[in-house]
Amino acid sequence: MADHRNADTPRASDVPASQSQSAVSRTAGALLREIDRRLDPEILGRLERAALDPLQQTNKSTIADLIADGVRREDIADFYIPAVSRVMGEKWCTDQMSFASVTIGASRLQGMLRELGPNWSGDISIDAAAPSVLVAVPQEVHHTLGALVLSGQLRRMGVSVKLSLGERAETLAHRLRQTRYAAVFISASQSENLETLRRIIDVINGTVDNAPPIVIGGGILETRSAETIIALTGASSATSKTEEALRLCGIKAPTHVNRTSKNGV
Repeated sequence: MADHRNADTPRASDVPASQSQSAVSRTAGALLREIDRRLDPEILGRLERAALDPLQQTNKSTIADLIADGVRREDIADFYIPAVSRVMGEKWCTDQMSFASVTIGASRLQGMLRELGPNWSGDISIDAAAPSVLVAVPQEVHHTLGALVLSGQLRRMGVSVKLSLGERAETLAHRLRQTRYAAVFISASQSENLETLRRIIDVINGTVDNAPPIVIGGGILETRSAETIIALTGASSATSKTEEALRLCGIKAPTHVNRTSKNGV
């Protein structure tokens, strides 16, 4: 089998801290393309076929087979599943796949995430003193895969996560008034309306005393620069890199995810 692990994959931590956020945002799309180029196409194909298969057992057996073949759970969750989601989205844009198929496939990919790491779906093993982050997907956004991938990454780093999926801006603000979070991470797709994001942030900053920093990430950074997003939404920062987002908010994760494996991918 081709090398499929990510020991040599570029990461946000590979970019010098002295680089401006502008430089980081300009390389976001290039990094994604480089990551996708390094992934094993056979594994991508197996996961895509499983996501489109109506039998739930196919999803479970595919994940089990990949793990048995030596593919790390973290690599499937952080790299392969998001890549399959992007492939399906591109096929929809080019009329190779229906919207219904993409939606169902995305739902099954989310099921695979749960299969990969049941503990990543909740703060079961998180220390009570760990920093807490609110991960939000805006109202009327139906694809939440990116937020679930992000939540899993944060929990593996030892960060406590509260997911807010499709809630109104006022509901988010209420949560922030009731519970203190170290940051708010908003997951936004390429097609996200910047005015909608600005309204969410305005409501939070206008009604929450000492509101935490708000970071916008996700596919939106493939089409818009961090400077544009920050200027038009009022966000504190914009980045799609988990470690970078934590650093920008001054959050020190209790543990660090080791993305390499002893045999090399």
